[in-house]
Amino acid sequence: MALEQLDLFGYEAKQPDKPKKVKPAAVKSVTLIKAEPAIAEEARPKEKSKRGRKSYKEMYDSADLINIPDDETLDKKLYYSISEVAEWFKVNPSLLRFWESEFDILQPRKNRKGDRLFKKEDIKNLELIYYLLRNKKYSIEGAKDYLKNNKNSFALHQQLTATLNNCKAFLLELKANLNS
Repeated sequence: MALEQLDLFGYEAKQPDKPKKVKPAAVKSVTLIKAEPAIAEEARPKEKSKRGRKSYKEMYDSADLINIPDDETLDKKLYYSISEVAEWFKVNPSLLRFWESEFDILQPRKNRKGDRLFKKEDIKNLELIYYLLRNKKYSIEGAKDYLKNNKNSFALHQQLTATLNNCKAFLLELKANLNS
């Protein structure tokens, strides 16, 4: 009578090569080896994002990934909903509502229903707040102090950054055309 082990944890039972004579009172030894995964590592689905606060590394990596349209695109509409703006900044709408309560420069218009509607100026102010909090790692109080003292210098910095990004895009396009 052979003993079989129930496979609960993905192990396979490995039987010895040569059958041995077994006395009725003795038990046959079985060694376990880890079963090979049926799916290759690359083919496995990615893990869901964890709940709770992101690590600083994750926040820093995602800080450059905001997708705010350029000024010409923003001028096409007068107002943008909070869900659109939150999607551009890749944050929750509740965070935008919190920033509205904390920073005086954010004053989106509200309709009768209470929905927040952001103008182009509000989006630029949000971009500034996002930059200070996520890229520069200022605290809320530090960002408030910075906005009181240095708002004009940041506008100049933002214009210089936009100009440099345009030059970079032009040079990359020129390089791609030369290689073709």
